[in-house]
Amino acid sequence: MKFTTTTLALLAATATSKVAASKLDATDGASEYAEEMIRRRLSTKGGKSSSMSHSTKSGKGNSSKSSKKVQESIDKLGFNIYGDSSIFDPSSSIEVDDNCQYTATVRLQLADADVPFPPVMPGPNGPGSCIFEGTDCNGQSCLNEVRNVYSLSEEFEEVTGFNHVGVDWSPCGHPPLEWFGKPHWNLHIFRVTPEERLNARCPDGMADPFICDFPPFEQPTPEGRAFFVWGKDTNDAVANVPDTFTAATDTAVPGEAVHSWNHNLSLPVAEWFNPQLIMGLYDGGIRFWEPMFPYEFVSGNTTNFYGRTGIEYVSQTIQELPSEYSLSYDPSDGFTTLMMKGHAKGCEIENE
Repeated sequence: MKFTTTTLALLAATATSKVAASKLDATDGASEYAEEMIRRRLSTKGGKSSSMSHSTKSGKGNSSKSSKKVQESIDKLGFNIYGDSSIFDPSSSIEVDDNCQYTATVRLQLADADVPFPPVMPGPNGPGSCIFEGTDCNGQSCLNEVRNVYSLSEEFEEVTGFNHVGVDWSPCGHPPLEWFGKPHWNLHIFRVTPEERLNARCPDGMADPFICDFPPFEQPTPEGRAFFVWGKDTNDAVANVPDTFTAATDTAVPGEAVHSWNHNLSLPVAEWFNPQLIMGLYDGGIRFWEPMFPYEFVSGNTTNFYGRTGIEYVSQTIQELPSEYSLSYDPSDGFTTLMMKGHAKGCEIENE
């Protein structure tokens, strides 16, 4: 893959892509930005770069963690956030054009992934296997998420601000059950490291095994109170989320954040099919950006596609948040592809 001023690809799609820094011709601010990004990564021995491998089928992309890391997660949060993302055969890519616009993709095999389903789904006669005391889903309650960390490349994070994807499976769905109470995927794309997530917890203030207690209850610890500290502008509007979003205080999940979304787009659970965008609020910042979608969107024999453009954020200070995204499912190979576009972090176009 060659880096030109027409399309400056920061992340190669294969493990054999090689470039020479001398092929760069920076003529504007965006090109200089991309040139600097590439220069940080390239080894110039012999005038050639080292191989830029960004397939996450090996190395950083495999999220099987040491027993020490897993135990720390269990001790602090009560569950393992790391999992093993290699079961999804994940890969990612990132490109930046000469207008500072990035195109980022994450590709996952979700359709055939070995994830648990509750033996008995909830119905009109009761909760089925979806009870707090259950152990039917990988030894834990099917109300808990089955979590997996997929680490993104340094290039991906430098451009988008995203550190990793929580490829998180909800076997029973989660509250509000009237909207989201069925099996679905949560692609929590985090702006912090997995280790930082372990400190987002409510050690002395849980409403139930999975949700932090919420106002008017007052969390007794700083990390618990941080769930309910949100960055606002002078108009008292939560910053860096769309103006149609509403934060739900009863959705403070340890290891994640308080969830905010457009409640007016939420359909009765039986009708829910298309992805819904969620954002996580914690300690005055944005913890994650999340497309959430039901199992049936990324399974079966039908090609599915959803796209959204023109996403705007209140008093935006995080310039790299996606302005558009799409989610597509290809039944021929079972892969789901998330595509995001936005303004590259720290990239500026110089005026002529």
